[in-house]
Amino acid sequence: MAMAMATATSISCNFAISTCVRTAAAAADEGFINLCHKVRRVCNVMEIMDGQAGGADTGDSNNKNVQIYPLRSNVVSPFLREMYEKEAKRNWDLFYKRNANRFFRDRHYLEKEWRRYFLGSVTDSSHETKTVLEVGCGAGNTIFPLFADFPHLFIHACDFSPRAVNLVKSHKDYNESYFHVFVCDVTSDVLTQEVAPSSVDVVTLVFVLSAIAPEKMLHVLHNVKKVLKPGGHVLVRDYAVGDLAQERLDGKDQKIGENFYVRGDGTRAFYFSEESLGNLFLAAGFTLEDIRIHCRNVENRSRRITMHRRWIQGAFCLSSLQSSPSLDTSTSECFSYAVQTEVPPHSSLTNVLERKSKKQSVPTVKVAALEIDLTEGVAAQMFGDPVTFEITSIQIDNHIIHAKILPKELQHTFKSTGFILWESAYALAHLLNSSPCLSAGKTVLELGCGSVALCTLVTSLVAKRVVATDGDLGTLELLYENLKRNSQNFPVEKIMCCQLCWGDQEAIDALKGSNREGFQLVIGTDVTYVAEALPLLFETCRAVLAEPSSGMLEPLVLLCHVIRNVSENEIICMAEKYGFHLYSAWCPQTKEHSFQVNGSHVNVSLSEESMSNRLAFSGALRFMCFGLSQHKLRKREN
Repeated sequence: MAMAMATATSISCNFAISTCVRTAAAAADEGFINLCHKVRRVCNVMEIMDGQAGGADTGDSNNKNVQIYPLRSNVVSPFLREMYEKEAKRNWDLFYKRNANRFFRDRHYLEKEWRRYFLGSVTDSSHETKTVLEVGCGAGNTIFPLFADFPHLFIHACDFSPRAVNLVKSHKDYNESYFHVFVCDVTSDVLTQEVAPSSVDVVTLVFVLSAIAPEKMLHVLHNVKKVLKPGGHVLVRDYAVGDLAQERLDGKDQKIGENFYVRGDGTRAFYFSEESLGNLFLAAGFTLEDIRIHCRNVENRSRRITMHRRWIQGAFCLSSLQSSPSLDTSTSECFSYAVQTEVPPHSSLTNVLERKSKKQSVPTVKVAALEIDLTEGVAAQMFGDPVTFEITSIQIDNHIIHAKILPKELQHTFKSTGFILWESAYALAHLLNSSPCLSAGKTVLELGCGSVALCTLVTSLVAKRVVATDGDLGTLELLYENLKRNSQNFPVEKIMCCQLCWGDQEAIDALKGSNREGFQLVIGTDVTYVAEALPLLFETCRAVLAEPSSGMLEPLVLLCHVIRNVSENEIICMAEKYGFHLYSAWCPQTKEHSFQVNGSHVNVSLSEESMSNRLAFSGALRFMCFGLSQHKLRKREN
């Protein structure tokens, strides 16, 4: 039964794709067409080939399926983990460059939650000057509402993003008499260089610890202790385990470690349990005053969506007599320690959690009357009207492309990666534009084009014909919209788009039937990050390449990718297995590059504008150019 179901799915998928491509061939002379709406959605990218359907035993090559998107259990490589750590400052600086002070709303709710810590007690209304340190101040969404409610405060604020600090200093309410704002990386810089030791009454960490690697969190708390007065408090609000954003990140290849993830823009997020947060502060020598999980079911009735949001909030005190028990910080056990206020003396963290587990069920909050902060993470953006997507302008040398895309920080809200414009697409588009010899007068096929098909648009300026393909129909629907958006500046009548699942022989035959001479250039960006997909990728490339012709450069496969889970050697070995030879591999930092293809010199370059533009091409970005090996060419000729 399982085998029959798998075969039926494969047949229906093949039929739909074949119909799509044949329709493209019939309508090629009619100009630009929308093929996305002619096909029903029968598969996302590929079905998982795990043997459950018996496909591995059938020996049928037409049923080769692979999961293009990584499994939920996948964890990023040590290389990427280290890269995200090294580029943390840069990624947050770019975040504030894109969003300025528009992403997070002002946190006025903190006045209700923590009023007594800034006034001395719940009933104390005195205006005794207190000193506050905000670590990770961002654009000032905490400190300015706080000062508006408590004008007697003097506030130190720091962030390791220089752009964020500049945003705070340019705020209309900024006054050096009441604020001291400075750049500081609390994981490496010493706070006492800017703030006097033992001078701060309250330290706030609002959605800050989650952005720090877990192995550095304890060091941050020890750094904070140096400026905190005995009896001072650290107030924390952050992401909690089980939050909607964590569930969505779990569905992507973005897990760094246990409850630790990287977002699409390179910023990171850790999700705390009450045990992990409590034990962290215990290890740093603090005592607990309050810890709780805030849960909200946020309902958008018009879109029939309910979001399950979870935040953790805690208050911790630095005792004047610190006697922290010894503990193994590598475990997640619950440790007993003295607590104050709401929790009876000698109560353990375990007892605290037992008491809190008896609370009522999670309330449902209607969006129209929402009073909680939904902007943390990206949740509020998901309820926007219109949803999440933004119109952006992309410059490739002297060409401007207008595109509707998904911001990278919202990547985890969609399974498909095709809604985002990746760095490799920028790089290859610049290369193709600066080196028209690669595509001039040729038929070009783009694999995994995404919703912008940046390289397709650039090559259409000089190519004879371009076919843009992707495995996801939702991506292709948005691509069609973006192509129409650029029809005034690009010859979109030379572009056709269709769904193509790599390795599907019937779909490949239909694609070849629509372009009988074959393709003289196959391009792809970030199509090599799943090892299991490499055989299908190169099998498809080999099947659709044109025969060599006199006076023309040999048909080539040109790829650009960021080195992720698949090594360059693995890519080369798989390409050789399918009859390809690597002509050259180089990085975008090389302004000019030359290599030989069967005795012919190929010179490629990147313009001065592309070398100095905002991309600052990553060192992990690589170009790779392949052609068919000579004995394979002779075999095809015979």
